Amino acid sequence: MSRENPFAKLDLSSLSENAPPKPGYGMTGAAKTVVRSIEDMAENTKKLMEGEVIVELDPQLVDVSFVADRLSDDGDEYQELKSAIQTSGQTSPILVRPSSADSKRYMVVFGHRRLKVAKDLGIKVKAVIKKLDDTASAIAQGQENSARSNLSFIERAFFAQNLLSSGLTKDVVRSSLAVDEAMLSKMLGVIEVVPAPVIKMLGASKGIGRDKWLSLRQLVLAPALSKVAVEHAGSSEFLELAEEKRFDALHDHLKRYKVKSEAKTPKAQAATRDWTSSDNSLSVSMNAKSKKVAIELSRAEAKPFGDWLSTHMDRLYDEYMGSRSNNNGD
Repeated sequence: MSRENPFAKLDLSSLSENAPPKPGYGMTGAAKTVVRSIEDMAENTKKLMEGEVIVELDPQLVDVSFVADRLSDDGDEYQELKSAIQTSGQTSPILVRPSSADSKRYMVVFGHRRLKVAKDLGIKVKAVIKKLDDTASAIAQGQENSARSNLSFIERAFFAQNLLSSGLTKDVVRSSLAVDEAMLSKMLGVIEVVPAPVIKMLGASKGIGRDKWLSLRQLVLAPALSKVAVEHAGSSEFLELAEEKRFDALHDHLKRYKVKSEAKTPKAQAATRDWTSSDNSLSVSMNAKSKKVAIELSRAEAKPFGDWLSTHMDRLYDEYMGSRSNNNGD
């Protein structure tokens, strides 16, 4: 399976450990200075491979990135990649950086699946070695994924959370994922609310976009539904489902549960008070709610008493307010 050169999507020369950032691309400016379009990435990053040497490394000497970006690795896409490399060889190198912990080892910047294929097949992995710091590595990893449109919404959210947990700023995260502040907020809103065990069981959820994840987030905001989600996602019946069917199955289960719960919840009953005159000629029934009281008069004196009540309303209300003032003064 031939792939477009991924390094054509990235220009990290200005983000190496010792080089100053280019004007207009400071990491502390507004979002417009840190979030670039995919087209800008491709145009401004063609230099990464120019003059670089591709080497072959023992894949056992290469560690994974310091920040994870995938929730599922062994799907159909991975198997297709593995078959293509087995048949035609690795046509596109990965990017690695020297390990900060061991001078004889390396860390992947991007190309995790190609590295995994090399390990699985027992072959050397083709790589370009570039000295990058954590910030440059994170941006390279995220932008390469964005350029390939390969990560699902929840994987991008997972990657964003991991970047922040590793100590990188939101400016770096937005730049890495090529998203604005509003989209990053939505991503973090989902990953922080949907329980981690549920996300693990749902996996990458390819094809499930932002709107569906936001809908699931809204459901599990209710503590009861969050608990149901964890229990259902961990059931043996649920885990027997193919990964691509799990999200919709869980979402539908929670919606049905919510409808049933609401149907079982009785509506709040209004407080009722009844009074009957000593001669049984007038009966009064009052249904009281928080800001509304319904008064019903019945029996023989209902109409004449109602007429009298309406003509004496001002005096009765003044008398009521006077009683309140007296009570407050005691």
